[in-house]
Amino acid sequence: MGNIADAFGINPHSGSIVTQRALDFETLPIYTLTVQGTNMAGLSTNTTVLVHLQDENDNWPVFMQAEYTGLVSESASLNSVVLTDRNVPLVIRATDADKESNALLVYHIVEPSIHKYFAIDSSTGAIHTVLSLDYEETSTFRFTVQVHDMGTPRLFAEYAANVTIHVIDINDCPPVFSKPLYEASLLLPTYKGVKVITVNATDADSRAFSQVMYSITEGNIGEKFLMDHKTGSITVQNTTQLRSRYELTVRASDGRFASFSSVKIHVKESKESQLKFTQDFYAATVKENSTEARTLAVITAIGNPMNEPLFYHILNPDRRFKMSRTSGVLSTTGIPFDREQQEAFDVVVEVTQEHKPAAVAHVVVKVTVEDQNDNAPVFVNLPTMRVDAAVGHTIRHVTAVDRDSGRNGDVHYYLKEHHEHFQIGPSGDLSLKKQFEPDTLNKQYLVTVVAKDGGNPAFSAEVIVPITVMNKAMPVFEKPFYSAEIPENIQVHSPVVHVQANSPEGLKVLYSITDGDPFSQFTINFNTGVINVVAPLDFEAHPAYKLSIRATDSLTGAHAEVFVDIVVEDINDNPPVFAQQAYAATLSEASVIGTSVARVRATDADSEPNRGISYHVSGNHSESHDHFHVDSSTGVISLIRALDYEQVRQHRIAVRAVDGGMPPLSSEVVVTVDVTDLNDNPPLFDQQIYEAKISEHAPHGHFVTCVKAYDADSSDVDKLEYSILSGNEQKNFVMDGETGIVTLSNLRQVTLKPFYSLNISVSDGVFRSSAQVHVTVVGGNLHSPVFLQNEYEVELAENAPVHTLVTAVKARTGMLAFTATSLTTSDRFYTNERGQVFTLEKLDREIPAEKVIPVRLMAKDAGGKVAFCTVNVILTDDNDNAPQFRATRYEVNIGSDAPKGTSIIKVLASDADEGSNADVAYALEADSESVQENLEIHKLSGVITTKESLIGLEDEVFTFFVRAVDNGAPPKESVVPVYVKVLPPETRLPKFSEPFYTYTVSEDMPIGTEIDLIRAEHSGTVLYSLVKGNTPESNRDEFFVIDRQSGRLKLEKSLDHETTKWYQFAILARGAHGDREVVASVDVSIQVKDANDNSPVLESNPYEAFIVENQPAGSRVIQVRASDLDSGANGQVMYSLDQSQGVDVIESFAINMETGWITTLRELDHEKRDRYQVKVVASDHGEKVQLSSTAMVDVTVTDVNDSPPRFTAEIYKGTVSEDDPPGCVIAILSSTDADSEEINRQVTYYITGGDPLGQFAVENIQNEWKVYVKKPLDREKRDNYLLTITATDGTFSSKAIVEVKVLDANDNSPVCEKTLYSDTIPEDAFPGKLIMQVSATDADIRSNAEITYTLFGPGAEKFNLNPDTGELKTLAPLDREEQAVYNLLVKAADGGGRFCQAHVLLTLEDVNDNAPEFSADPHTITVFENTEPGTLLTRVQATDADAGLNRKIAYSLVNSADGHFSIDELSGIIQLEKPLDRELQAVYTLTVKAVDQGVPRRLTATGTVVVSVLDINDNPPVFEYREYGASVSEDVLVGTEILQVYAASRDIEANADITYSIISGNEHGKFSIDSKTGAIFIIENLDYESSHEYYLTVEATDGGTPSLSDVATVNVNVTDINDNTPVFSQDTYTAVVSEDAVLEQPVLTVMADDADGPLNSHIHYSIIDGNQGNPFTIDPAREK
Repeated sequence: MGNIADAFGINPHSGSIVTQRALDFETLPIYTLTVQGTNMAGLSTNTTVLVHLQDENDNWPVFMQAEYTGLVSESASLNSVVLTDRNVPLVIRATDADKESNALLVYHIVEPSIHKYFAIDSSTGAIHTVLSLDYEETSTFRFTVQVHDMGTPRLFAEYAANVTIHVIDINDCPPVFSKPLYEASLLLPTYKGVKVITVNATDADSRAFSQVMYSITEGNIGEKFLMDHKTGSITVQNTTQLRSRYELTVRASDGRFASFSSVKIHVKESKESQLKFTQDFYAATVKENSTEARTLAVITAIGNPMNEPLFYHILNPDRRFKMSRTSGVLSTTGIPFDREQQEAFDVVVEVTQEHKPAAVAHVVVKVTVEDQNDNAPVFVNLPTMRVDAAVGHTIRHVTAVDRDSGRNGDVHYYLKEHHEHFQIGPSGDLSLKKQFEPDTLNKQYLVTVVAKDGGNPAFSAEVIVPITVMNKAMPVFEKPFYSAEIPENIQVHSPVVHVQANSPEGLKVLYSITDGDPFSQFTINFNTGVINVVAPLDFEAHPAYKLSIRATDSLTGAHAEVFVDIVVEDINDNPPVFAQQAYAATLSEASVIGTSVARVRATDADSEPNRGISYHVSGNHSESHDHFHVDSSTGVISLIRALDYEQVRQHRIAVRAVDGGMPPLSSEVVVTVDVTDLNDNPPLFDQQIYEAKISEHAPHGHFVTCVKAYDADSSDVDKLEYSILSGNEQKNFVMDGETGIVTLSNLRQVTLKPFYSLNISVSDGVFRSSAQVHVTVVGGNLHSPVFLQNEYEVELAENAPVHTLVTAVKARTGMLAFTATSLTTSDRFYTNERGQVFTLEKLDREIPAEKVIPVRLMAKDAGGKVAFCTVNVILTDDNDNAPQFRATRYEVNIGSDAPKGTSIIKVLASDADEGSNADVAYALEADSESVQENLEIHKLSGVITTKESLIGLEDEVFTFFVRAVDNGAPPKESVVPVYVKVLPPETRLPKFSEPFYTYTVSEDMPIGTEIDLIRAEHSGTVLYSLVKGNTPESNRDEFFVIDRQSGRLKLEKSLDHETTKWYQFAILARGAHGDREVVASVDVSIQVKDANDNSPVLESNPYEAFIVENQPAGSRVIQVRASDLDSGANGQVMYSLDQSQGVDVIESFAINMETGWITTLRELDHEKRDRYQVKVVASDHGEKVQLSSTAMVDVTVTDVNDSPPRFTAEIYKGTVSEDDPPGCVIAILSSTDADSEEINRQVTYYITGGDPLGQFAVENIQNEWKVYVKKPLDREKRDNYLLTITATDGTFSSKAIVEVKVLDANDNSPVCEKTLYSDTIPEDAFPGKLIMQVSATDADIRSNAEITYTLFGPGAEKFNLNPDTGELKTLAPLDREEQAVYNLLVKAADGGGRFCQAHVLLTLEDVNDNAPEFSADPHTITVFENTEPGTLLTRVQATDADAGLNRKIAYSLVNSADGHFSIDELSGIIQLEKPLDRELQAVYTLTVKAVDQGVPRRLTATGTVVVSVLDINDNPPVFEYREYGASVSEDVLVGTEILQVYAASRDIEANADITYSIISGNEHGKFSIDSKTGAIFIIENLDYESSHEYYLTVEATDGGTPSLSDVATVNVNVTDINDNTPVFSQDTYTAVVSEDAVLEQPVLTVMADDADGPLNSHIHYSIIDGNQGNPFTIDPAREK
């Protein structure tokens, strides 16, 4: 299975897997093969083989595009990223199908010449500038980019990418004049339009920035010259009084930069020239409107030598004329002429010779344009006419003008239609043809007049002339028409104009408004003719009124009319209104300075100048306001500072529109500019070096570490790509490009180096940053320690002082230090960790057990694995033993007949030392000379021989010492006495039965056992004795004894084969031969045979052993050794485990019977059991009895990291408030690890998922791993996170989730749905009526978003705002007449006190709830009985507090006294209908009804009018003057008398009872009148600025019955005092001025206004501060 496409085959016998076809990593990088093994019995088992392919560099990189185009501004700073036309960075990209370093791409720019301008990021392909660019130097760069991978061999892209970069021009070059100085000559006479010179300036910028404007800035005295601002040509403008030279300064500007040059003009009189013309001047005509090009004149010059060419040209060029350069023909170009624009041209022609000095002459061609009839007559200044003239009398002259000339412009007049009464003369005189009938008076005629010109064809115009016919008895107005200008905010009841008419009969005139007051906003005083405003005006609704005023003769009823033009002056009462409630724009942070953001537009309903709008950025000078500028006139908002999305993502700019009124009104609108992110920030790693530890045992895919990078660009959060750049040559590691997690790769080597340094990088596609990951590999205890040798031999001097270094052994342990422990001889040696062996005591080579001392060592590494070795310590000899003679004394008898050289005796000394220290040399030492003479000793053998014959020395005893000296340095020695007795030859010595005796005895022979009976033959008694030994072997300790008498040899003490295996000693037999004592000796040799009397002794108890867990069965644990002092089979040891111990031990361990090696029977698990006590038995092979002993082996199972860390919970939950500061702990993590060793339990935690912005961190704080907040959180953006936490102990890893809930903090204010709510409600709305619902939202939650609404403002108590729902209802009855508009404020506050506000504008709709009210009831009037029917008598007035139709009143008479009287429905004027007769009825009581026009119901009022009929002889009072006047200053004191009126009656007795009253004009209550004296007083302060004129109507009434009265007008003029300070239209003005602004350039206009009258409102301006160096001036009078 898994063998896709039969890629692999397997040998069925050997199990070798081989490839069968070519493999391709890019197609399939991993194979999972299932292999089955089957035995002969048909049983099978499976295993899995993972085959990882290693990538070969077999794919070359391929560019994603063949062509790339980028843009960069020449003003871009160094290291600016080049962008594409979509405003994103230009990135050259290639792909490579390989993996890892084979796909790691490196980009470079091919052309070396480009390197000084641009660089490419070798890893990302992003291009940036390295030099300031200049569009004017190079506007386009073209180059190629190549790419290669980092594989072996490196592969390059087959085709390189072509890159084109366009440099965007900015206006950074000034115009440059072609010369610093121009010179020109101007010959007189000259003419207007003559061209002097053309200057030229060029600008290196691109077209948009290189359009040059020319102007003359200085030197143009008297404005003699004109410069074409486009072409730069200078022409003559004014030819009068020219100076002889001019030096002009000319300026060329491209809108940002300006340059200057000088033009010197020399004005010269024409010199007498030899060239002359055939005429002094030439004349020509041209037809108006003709498009034909035709010759006008041929100019001929004379006085020129033959065949010399002449050149002609026009000095004052015009597009309509052209001149042949050589022939002198002047012609038109076909561009039509318009005579009405210009009827004559002076074309100045100059002729010059070819050779130098050139003769020059000028001549003028006068061209006249011939008129065509292309204009109709137009009437001007049309009159309206009133006729009361005689027949034939010219009434009026009408005029029409025609712009043509001659007959085409001659106008004559006629009437379109024949008219009975009128006629017109050809010159426009309108006259009366026929008198009118009396009944046609007061009629209007419309006459149509035609004006016609004399052209062919002729043009004509018509006009209608209105003519009114007048009656001579009509009242005559003092003026033909009246006009007034009043501000729209004029106070109600203010006088507007005083209309006066006089009756030809001298009777009283009554006034009424007959037309032109559609909304009843004006009223005229019935008696005085004063027109007042009675209702508010609105310029925007009605900017002008044309009132038709009628004056009626009170007796005859004859009437006349006049127009009163009332112009309403606009008051700035309308703020500007923006076209939108809010503006929004989106701008990339890459936008260049000067980019247009949006255009705001506001309109103002007022008129000019109040409607003139300027725009300003208003509000506090926050970040946003520093970034934008609004053009004050166009409202275009532009960028003035670079944007940075990372600092501010949204700008809110308050733009204020200010109108031109005084004081100005303004409105604000918010422009929201959302900044879009551009990739302009590199990603940055949160650390420069990451440290990680892993175990060598870590499996494929094991988590190593997690790196994190953050990018300030929000748009790059998901685009970051991580990679390993270098340090991963063996591909042990692999990095996840998205998450930054580093793991061990599938290709990891079996053995890892102890340290890796990986260079890693992160890229956002444009920018790249790098960091390092240091990976420390903790050696997995893969290998046991190994000693270089199993056995070491080493020599040590005996008696070496304690702590002598014996040797040092070495073990190869891979990475781990080892500890060597001596398992035996621990009383004599010790070791340290470095494997050095030292002595613990002095050693003695001569002790048999210590000649060679085996020291057993164990090496244990930190992972618990062990090795063993033996060090054999061979003691080297020290001469610390003297030679020891075998016997304590030697005694021998010798016959005197012994020949010379006879051996007498061999003395033997042995030395326990070795070598030369044990080489013994013998010497005789005797006091007597005879010994020296007769005896000698062999130096080396110790054999004493005779030197001479001993005859003659019978019975002599030689007594001497033999000295034995060893060869040590210094030598040691000992001496033994020797007694040699010389016997006569015949003397017989005792003779032993054997020459020597040899025995073998067992060591367990009982004491007292007889070994043998020794016999020596002798004639006499023989006494036996053992020669006293000097060493243990020579029976020093008397293990054996001999019976003196019998010679019986027996055992005296217990033998020990292990101590002494042989005994050699001599037996002496003493007898007597005669009286001489004789002695003989024999050697006895006894071998002690071994018996099994020693148990084996284990070298240690207890043993300490270590084994690493999970080792396979059969692993060695320790070797136990026992020694048995017995010999042979008795000393042969075999090993076994004590079977009585626990099953666990028996099943886990085995011991080799012969070698003592303990091995495991199965894998041990530290976590199950970490210690075993194994009881070992060592027994010998004794024939009869086997002896044994036991020892404990303490086996420690050492820990291996074989248990993963386990989290104590799968999910940890934590909460954090969004306003908690960074550092706030969310969760404390803990994990368990079944391993016991601290090193295997060390866990590191990483956040490996769920935190793209790096807002959290995990860290070990005070021995606890805590997850905490690292960067501020915002619940409104995200309210929960699932963090993946990975824990690793270097070998294993595990994961857990931390669920973070972000709690709300009150960090968002409520946002009101609207800033202004407006609605209308009927004033009769019931309490509880729902008006509207206000609403606000809050991005927070719960109480932080629970919004409570409250209402504020004057009149708020009449409404109820539901605090929870925002429903606004009425609470109390409303009355529009009391308060018509409510300006309320709603505050929406959340639970934390944050709030927003909205204005509520409620307008009450009028309901007809007010009946009309008469101004006087009863209204009394007097009428003379001879008054003509049709005469107007009086006017009754009723007012209605309602509005609109509800206040429009219709009058009627309920009782008209049988039709004697009638009333005008609209004006309330009562008219006499029938003649009166005082005798029939003297008093009429009329009932007047006033009905409003309300809907749905009309309200009514009634009043009474009492009409008293007077006798012709009744005399009413008469005022002294019809009109009084007074002038008072506005600061006049209250109580001042201003004038006195006076009336008198012809009825003398009535004079006493005249009372005065003000009946109208005092609506403002400023005046009072003394009813008796007629004195008028000021009773309230006056204010010129509010009202500067009053018209009071004063009535004088007598005391008669009925009372009679008269009225007069009092005109009060208020004069101004300077009581108002000027006020600026704005608190702050801002202006932008370019640094190359020319002198006197206007910068800004400031405006102030003064409310005072004309004399006190002249304002003087000056700069008082901040003008350092006086660069600015202000016009003191004009507002600049």
